Amino acid sequence: MIHYILFRTQSHATEDVARVREALANVLPEETPVDALETEGYFGNPITILTARLDKKAARKYLDFLRQKLPEPDLKAMISELPERVDGDCFFYLRLSKQDAYLGGTRVTYAEDAISLRAKLEAYPAKQETCIRQITEYFL
Repeated sequence: MIHYILFRTQSHATEDVARVREALANVLPEETPVDALETEGYFGNPITILTARLDKKAARKYLDFLRQKLPEPDLKAMISELPERVDGDCFFYLRLSKQDAYLGGTRVTYAEDAISLRAKLEAYPAKQETCIRQITEYFL
């Protein structure tokens, strides 16, 4: 059903990197390694990009976590938006609120400053329609 999930978020100069790392850790399984990359914004401002990856079994368990932790309205909205959230290469995209994650919650957001998830779905044949059907059935 799923090959892997990539998580990505960034800490801007106005944010505390430790808090952003904690927000990411709050939506990841325990002991998931988080990589950090120090970079610069367009105007020379420091940005830290935090990433993590879950493969196969851990990724599948993470979908279970999402199904259980997302509030009912967020889950229903996400399911109704699956045709827009799954692309032709069988990637599923989702953004989680960084603020809610820091506070221990799990909420879908449409904001740019979020924890981004990109999951590579496993489907045969590998077509968008097949992926949408599979993930819809999984979340229902």
